[in-house]
Amino acid sequence: MKKFILGLMSILFSLANAHAEIYHGIDIDEVYSQSDWSSKNKIKEIIDDYTIWLQYNHEFTSCTKSDSQIDCMDELAKNIMSHFYTNNYENNIKDYQNYVKSTLTVYGIAYCLNKYSIPSGNTCEQEKNAHVIKLVKQYIKTMLLQIENKIRVFSFIKDYK
Repeated sequence: MKKFILGLMSILFSLANAHAEIYHGIDIDEVYSQSDWSSKNKIKEIIDDYTIWLQYNHEFTSCTKSDSQIDCMDELAKNIMSHFYTNNYENNIKDYQNYVKSTLTVYGIAYCLNKYSIPSGNTCEQEKNAHVIKLVKQYIKTMLLQIENKIRVFSFIKDYK
């Protein structure tokens, strides 16, 4: 009789687990029960954010291979900020745009306006843009790394599929 009850319990337990809520390969029920989460939706939101982070990381790689890297990086920066840096979003975008503009200006001076470069030509523009692109890439990479560091704190992300 004990074997029958144990067998029945194991079947019921496996059936209960079969209906576990799996989201991107992560057992939401298990994560929810292991900590003091306010809701399962918050766990899903973190998983969705990680999905978006993966997408932006891929886009970053694509931008570095693009012919119009600055435009691509600008669009990516706006997308990253609109999703992950929502506090004071409008000012964040303006500050980023001012950063790019001032970087273009100061490196334009450095590469194109010394007395031996006047009249400035295509070479100085290419050198200036290459340096600015390098700085903008580093800025966006820093934002992506900061997001990754914060999301990876959640141990269940290691099970993401």
